[in-house]
Amino acid sequence: MADVALFVHSTGVGPFMWNKLLVGLPEGIAPLTPTNRGYSPSDLLARGTPFSLQDEVAHLKAQIPEGTTGVHLGGHSYGGLVALSLAMDPAVPVRSLWLYEPVLFGSLNAEADTLQGEVAEQVRALFTDREFLLNEETGGNDAWLERFVDYWNFPGMWASMPDKAKLMARAVGWKMYHEVRMVSQEPEPFAHYRLSVPTTLVYGEHTQPPAAEMVRRLATVNPHADVTELKGQGHMAVVGAPDAVLPTLQAHWARVVAGQASAA
Repeated sequence: MADVALFVHSTGVGPFMWNKLLVGLPEGIAPLTPTNRGYSPSDLLARGTPFSLQDEVAHLKAQIPEGTTGVHLGGHSYGGLVALSLAMDPAVPVRSLWLYEPVLFGSLNAEADTLQGEVAEQVRALFTDREFLLNEETGGNDAWLERFVDYWNFPGMWASMPDKAKLMARAVGWKMYHEVRMVSQEPEPFAHYRLSVPTTLVYGEHTQPPAAEMVRRLATVNPHADVTELKGQGHMAVVGAPDAVLPTLQAHWARVVAGQASAA
């Protein structure tokens, strides 16, 4: 059985985001891009349905074919947190990890006394706004979606979206709310995510300051990781500028192959 490259999509999108990135995989590695819980039309989560990070991990583990010899994990944003959680599972034979701006706001907030400048201001603002993080009555509604979409893109993004895209977001709004709650409430401390496999961490030059800080702190506990700042890009480059992101994956696969060759 081949190794697989299991890539986890982020909040509000889907596996399509990897279409232009999981190309040219090394021989013996098959792509695997499952749909997260709550995104398939037959699997939408009704408002009020509870959900946890452990539920997502269990769902994705079940997608790994029986007999898989190794798993190369990747993820973007919320998908990065899920990929890290999978990497910590001793039942998953992890071989490498590639992450674009994994969001671990809870991990960052646990170190709030060490944060400075805009990073500190944004984290403080988020965690003092219990309405956005914890109100199940309004989580995932239009006002909530507008704030989420505009934060990670640009002011006015939600208003400019076509009606079809807004309808799709509303359909998964409850799950999106849960994902934001999870990245703020469920992550472990950064030190928990120490890895011994080839690791690549990528962030955009123009991303939100907390996202870049999360990458830096993950790199501190994983000094072997290769860290790349993509000039001119932001948080959503994986979706909007895959051609700019692809070289980081190609370099990652080259390191994986070189490591396998040296170990042989």
